[in-house]
Amino acid sequence: SIYYITKLPSDPHTSDILLIGGMAFLITLLATLYPAWKASRTQPAEALRYE
Repeated sequence: SIYYITKLPSDPHTSDILLIGGMAFLITLLATLYPAWKASRTQPAEALRYE
């Protein structure tokens, strides 16, 4: 084999996986809610005026 390491040692814990998944979900939720909230505050006629 040309590689020095044949395996990548890892010991994933359930709590780590849940934490990473939860944080990714929270970041995604915040990243989608802010533009939606900002868009809901604009008036359609006002937004089209500057098109």
